Amino acid sequence: MRELLQSALYGPGGYFQSNHMVALVLGILLYFFAAGRALKAREKRLLAVTAVLLALVLFPGSAAVLMLYQTGFYSYHWIWSLAPTTLCIAWGGTLLLWELTGQQRRDGKEGWRLAAGMAALLALFLLTGNMGNLRSADKEQETARQMAVYLEEEVPESGEALLWAPRPVLEAVRRQTGGIRLLYGRNMWEPAAAAYAYDTYPMEQQRLFDWMETIEKGDAYEMPSGLKTYLEDVAAVPVDSQEQGSQAAADAYMLQLAARQGSGLWVFPARVTERITLACGLLREEYGLHVQMLGEAAGYTVWRCG
Repeated sequence: MRELLQSALYGPGGYFQSNHMVALVLGILLYFFAAGRALKAREKRLLAVTAVLLALVLFPGSAAVLMLYQTGFYSYHWIWSLAPTTLCIAWGGTLLLWELTGQQRRDGKEGWRLAAGMAALLALFLLTGNMGNLRSADKEQETARQMAVYLEEEVPESGEALLWAPRPVLEAVRRQTGGIRLLYGRNMWEPAAAAYAYDTYPMEQQRLFDWMETIEKGDAYEMPSGLKTYLEDVAAVPVDSQEQGSQAAADAYMLQLAARQGSGLWVFPARVTERITLACGLLREEYGLHVQMLGEAAGYTVWRCG
């Protein structure tokens, strides 16, 4: 239940970043409730239902209950399907467009006003869309695809060892070829991909996924609490320590853990090459494992252990 409450507490921020249309719903509700305009019974019911469901989805306590009801098979953003946001935007947008463009005044210019209003509404929809996110995703997918092609064509070891890499690279590799075996699959970060199977990954592989996510997203990404606890309790590495070498010790431990899980082919973002090199030196001293960099492509580096 605690995890559900945390997801419900921090979920709206992530949802609003990917779906700016919610602001239109809130604006429509605010306008009609504050304007005191006379509405039909069905319109009042629509506004009331939308407001109540939005409150249930936004309030952490009720949102956690809704997430518990929908089961862990679905994530936070799925509970937003309960709120009739699309219907509210369609109805409210049409009514506002009719009123603000003065369509009730038949002076021969209502067509021009309607066209101008539709142009403004279209511009608003475009500005509240996620075209920028789509462009970013396309660029990320393209670089990951280039890395997948590089692994398939330029790295002979890719067909022999389990691949451990950032999530976009794993997704691109699986789309590109089935000849490269992965340390874990898409159901690691997307539970729905496992359907109703009850098999789970070992804790060690889950922590390896968390560590790779931290490496890929950089310093702006907060280390998951599960990974932090694991490093402190199991690896005995003080994660929050300011002592030099503590990060290298944690990195070296995770690298040897990946080797113990059977992975011998690793891909990391090129910007952390210095950090990985330092960890590999400690890996050789502490665990007797030898790692060499095989090459670099599309903003990633490829390493071979063993």
